[in-house]
Amino acid sequence: TYEVATACALAIGADKLICIIDGQILDENGCHISFLPVQEADKLIRQRAEQSEIAAKYVKAFAEEDLTCLGHNDFIAAAHSSQNRQTLNGAHNPTFQNGVGFDNGNGLSGEQGFAIGGQERLSRLNGYLSELAAAAFVCRGGVRRVHLLDGTIGGVLLLELFKRDGMGTMVASDLYEGARMAKVTDLAGIKKIIKPLEESGTLVRRTDDELLKAIDSFAVMEREGQIIACAALFPFFKEKCGEVACIAVSSECRGQGQGDKLLDFIEKKASSLRLDRLFLLTTRTADWFVRRGFTECSIDMIPDERRKKINLSRKSKYYVKKLVADGSGITADRAFK
Repeated sequence: TYEVATACALAIGADKLICIIDGQILDENGCHISFLPVQEADKLIRQRAEQSEIAAKYVKAFAEEDLTCLGHNDFIAAAHSSQNRQTLNGAHNPTFQNGVGFDNGNGLSGEQGFAIGGQERLSRLNGYLSELAAAAFVCRGGVRRVHLLDGTIGGVLLLELFKRDGMGTMVASDLYEGARMAKVTDLAGIKKIIKPLEESGTLVRRTDDELLKAIDSFAVMEREGQIIACAALFPFFKEKCGEVACIAVSSECRGQGQGDKLLDFIEKKASSLRLDRLFLLTTRTADWFVRRGFTECSIDMIPDERRKKINLSRKSKYYVKKLVADGSGITADRAFK
């Protein structure tokens, strides 16, 4: 049962808990949700709490401010701290009533799990909210990740374990995926992603030495230690603008919004450097940038220093985007100063 499984996961301080359900966790548009930070899972449970008695009990048991009072950086730090086996609000053994937890008159004490009971049969109707609540419960108790797998898919456990992006829904209390500035050790991962685009002519070829010299200008999207997307920001401080270059996403991760996340990171980075606008040169992906606020411009909008290095034979088009003031808290790295 879920009560035994979640209790054991909490008692041994498990890194992962895998739960087999008979369907998928879907969003409001009916699309499969592959990853949820525990904060987002908590939000989803609260939004749909009226659909499930167990979800409603979860909401009653946990005050919303337990998670929202933590900023993103505070939350990540807490998840990686030496006290990771404690709940995020400092109470290791929350008390629940009426089938959720242990304080329902049966005299049990100590480590307890999250009971679903008869609600399991209603899971498909309420979007597996009970299972999602159980996942959030153990993540808040110190378990780093919970995988909810659709047991109707043949070999789903092996697929979850050995496919890069898995098959189910992961609820995580640690940083599973995120954007950051690149390091020298990311060079191999960046080369692997951009190589197919260089071979097709979409990106300009860069030597290993050129990439190494520019590594401090690159940002990467990392997922479980693997580089899945990259982009570069080259600032021109005199003109208060920056060039976005070399945006590439791993073929296995395209269509998942990784390019959007990385572009958002780049834009916030540029704003933190007090740049007013971004520009880019492109030959084949103009529509993608137009949908994200870029407009075509003339070569005159490109800084002189950059204009002198443009290979006109590529017949690139030029696009520009005005930036809004940054309030993200992302700070400028020394590499840009």
